[in-house]
Amino acid sequence: MAGVMFVGSVLADDKPVTGAEVKIAILNYKFDPEVLTVAAGTTVTWVNQDETVHSVVSSDKRFTGSGGLDKGDDYSYTFTTPGSYEYFCSLHPFMKGQIVVTAKQ
Repeated sequence: MAGVMFVGSVLADDKPVTGAEVKIAILNYKFDPEVLTVAAGTTVTWVNQDETVHSVVSSDKRFTGSGGLDKGDDYSYTFTTPGSYEYFCSLHPFMKGQIVVTAKQ
Protein backbone atom coordinates (compact mmCIF):
# COMPACT_ATOMS: atom_id res chain seq x y z
CA MET A 1 0.00 0.00 0.00
CA ALA A 2 2.88 2.35 -0.80
CA GLY A 3 1.94 5.99 -1.10
CA VAL A 4 -1.27 5.66 0.88
CA MET A 5 -1.83 8.16 3.69
CA PHE A 6 -3.60 7.33 6.93
CA VAL A 7 -4.59 10.18 9.22
CA GLY A 8 -5.10 9.34 12.87
CA SER A 9 -5.30 5.58 12.38
CA VAL A 10 -3.55 2.51 11.06
CA LEU A 11 -4.83 -0.27 8.87
CA ALA A 12 -7.93 -2.01 10.21
CA ASP A 13 -6.13 -5.33 10.70
CA ASP A 14 -3.43 -3.59 12.80
CA LYS A 15 -0.64 -4.65 10.46
CA PRO A 16 2.05 -1.98 10.18
CA VAL A 17 1.92 0.40 7.26
CA THR A 18 4.83 -0.12 4.85
CA GLY A 19 6.47 2.34 2.49
CA ALA A 20 3.88 4.99 3.21
CA GLU A 21 3.62 8.39 4.73
CA VAL A 22 1.51 8.29 7.85
CA LYS A 23 0.06 11.41 9.45
CA ILE A 24 -0.54 12.03 13.14
CA ALA A 25 -2.88 14.87 14.05
CA ILE A 26 -2.02 17.20 16.91
CA LEU A 27 -5.43 18.31 18.12
CA ASN A 28 -7.05 19.17 21.46
CA TYR A 29 -3.69 18.82 23.23
CA LYS A 30 -3.32 15.18 22.08
CA PHE A 31 -1.48 13.19 19.44
CA ASP A 32 -3.95 11.18 17.36
CA PRO A 33 -3.21 8.32 17.37
CA GLU A 34 -1.17 8.23 20.57
CA VAL A 35 0.40 4.88 19.63
CA LEU A 36 1.19 4.07 16.00
CA THR A 37 2.78 0.94 14.52
CA VAL A 38 4.66 1.32 11.23
CA ALA A 39 7.18 -0.70 9.25
CA ALA A 40 10.79 0.46 9.01
CA GLY A 41 11.19 2.98 6.21
CA THR A 42 7.89 4.73 6.90
CA THR A 43 7.77 8.51 7.13
CA VAL A 44 5.60 9.82 9.96
CA THR A 45 4.29 13.37 9.65
CA TRP A 46 2.81 15.22 12.62
CA VAL A 47 0.37 18.03 11.67
CA ASN A 48 -0.58 20.68 14.23
CA GLN A 49 -4.31 21.34 14.00
CA ASP A 50 -4.52 23.20 17.34
CA GLU A 51 -4.62 26.97 17.77
CA THR A 52 -1.59 26.80 20.06
CA VAL A 53 2.06 25.96 19.33
CA HIS A 54 3.16 22.35 19.92
CA SER A 55 6.32 20.33 19.32
CA VAL A 56 7.45 16.75 18.78
CA VAL A 57 10.45 15.75 20.90
CA SER A 58 11.98 12.28 21.30
CA SER A 59 11.93 11.21 24.95
CA ASP A 60 15.39 9.64 24.63
CA LYS A 61 16.78 11.70 21.70
CA ARG A 62 16.58 8.74 19.29
CA PHE A 63 15.18 11.01 16.57
CA THR A 64 15.41 14.71 15.81
CA GLY A 65 12.80 17.06 17.26
CA SER A 66 10.52 19.46 15.49
CA GLY A 67 10.87 22.78 17.28
CA GLY A 68 7.67 24.82 17.63
CA LEU A 69 4.84 24.05 15.22
CA ASP A 70 2.17 26.69 14.66
CA LYS A 71 -1.33 25.75 13.48
CA GLY A 72 -1.05 24.13 10.05
CA ASP A 73 2.68 23.40 10.38
CA ASP A 74 3.99 19.88 10.08
CA TYR A 75 7.09 17.87 10.91
CA SER A 76 8.23 14.61 9.32
CA TYR A 77 10.68 11.91 10.29
CA THR A 78 11.48 8.63 8.54
CA PHE A 79 11.86 5.72 10.95
CA THR A 80 14.42 3.24 9.60
CA THR A 81 15.32 1.15 12.66
CA PRO A 82 12.86 -1.19 14.40
CA GLY A 83 12.08 -0.34 18.02
CA SER A 84 9.83 1.72 20.24
CA TYR A 85 10.12 5.51 20.05
CA GLU A 86 8.42 7.58 22.74
CA TYR A 87 7.89 11.30 22.25
CA PHE A 88 6.17 14.29 23.83
CA CYS A 89 5.39 17.98 23.35
CA SER A 90 8.09 20.04 25.08
CA LEU A 91 5.61 22.88 25.62
CA HIS A 92 2.95 20.58 27.09
CA PRO A 93 4.80 17.56 28.58
CA PHE A 94 1.54 15.75 29.43
CA MET A 95 1.09 15.23 25.67
CA LYS A 96 2.79 11.91 24.91
CA GLY A 97 2.91 9.46 22.05
CA GLN A 98 4.73 6.39 20.81
CA ILE A 99 5.84 5.06 17.44
CA VAL A 100 6.44 1.30 17.25
CA VAL A 101 8.64 0.43 14.26
CA THR A 102 8.65 -3.16 13.00
CA ALA A 103 11.03 -4.78 10.52
CA LYS A 104 10.05 -4.50 6.86
CA GLN A 105 7.89 -7.40 5.76
